[in-house]
Amino acid sequence: MASQIKGGSRKWILGRNVKVGGARGSITVEMAYILPVVFLVFLLVVYTVFYYHDKNILNGAAAETAVVGTQMARQKGKEDVDLQNFYRERVKGKLILLRLTGIEITKSKKSIEVSVHAGKGWMQVSAVQKAALPRPEDKIRKKRQLESIGDAEGR
Repeated sequence: MASQIKGGSRKWILGRNVKVGGARGSITVEMAYILPVVFLVFLLVVYTVFYYHDKNILNGAAAETAVVGTQMARQKGKEDVDLQNFYRERVKGKLILLRLTGIEITKSKKSIEVSVHAGKGWMQVSAVQKAALPRPEDKIRKKRQLESIGDAEGR
């Protein structure tokens, strides 16, 4: 039951008289403008997710390396661990977008600091993690010495 009307045809669809075929090329033209924008937004979201994924991997591995370094420094009689290789093993195969460009590990009497740099093209990420080197045995020794001095004077 289709009748020809000027500017298109009408058909009965689900009990309604609907105009069909009035603007055939307009959807194609609109999609030619909209689809590249949608695709660009999708790629931007994917790159952003990859960037933050890699940044979190770098931060987590740097924190873990700093903590392992402080634990190894506290153990007497143990050989020194190569923290740069430890860090590289923690990051190996986990970065999606960025490439590891530099690792710098600074050891002091009170802490260990791990600085990491990664990048690709114009995107650069730096992560710095620091772990304090606790010495509870020194504090306990000093406390006991002070208590013994206080007890000696109190007698």
